[in-house]
Amino acid sequence: MWQSLKELDKAVFLFVNHLPHNLLTDSFFLFFSSIGFYGFIWFAILIILFLIDGLDNRKEILALLLAVIVEVVIVELTLKNIFIRLRPESAFPREVLLLIPKSATFSFPSGHAALAFTGAYIMSQARKRWSWLFYVLAFLVAVSRLYLGKHYPSDIIAGSLLGLLIGIIAVKTVSLAESHVFKKR
Repeated sequence: MWQSLKELDKAVFLFVNHLPHNLLTDSFFLFFSSIGFYGFIWFAILIILFLIDGLDNRKEILALLLAVIVEVVIVELTLKNIFIRLRPESAFPREVLLLIPKSATFSFPSGHAALAFTGAYIMSQARKRWSWLFYVLAFLVAVSRLYLGKHYPSDIIAGSLLGLLIGIIAVKTVSLAESHVFKKR
């Protein structure tokens, strides 16, 4: 059964990675991958909102900062080095269409997907009517990693679920800390 799942993972990866590549699609997915790097897009959105709303979004800013730190420690420094899963570009390089340089880190789970879904969750908490947009953005960041040859679908799924969990914990932690600080005053 495990072997069947691995084969399915590879087959889905190759299907997405081998979708038509041209200037338009390559640019599209490169854009979404690059804005997902360390949650850049979410900080950019929060800076714009800060300029519009002032400190009204300080909980989101704190939650996102906390979430990025937690994601780096858990995903980038811990889980990737526990699972030591080779990226598709290294596991079967002749079959992968690679548009960006090889990565020096491991594949499982996807840090881009984790931060994308963390950001979508955090942003959605205060802006419910825009939730769909945040999650579409997170989905595009995550799928870009398949198209670009960096991750398997299971990396993306695990990263997305872990990102949601990190987002939930970050929002609850900031809310709890803020209520505790203001109760003491």
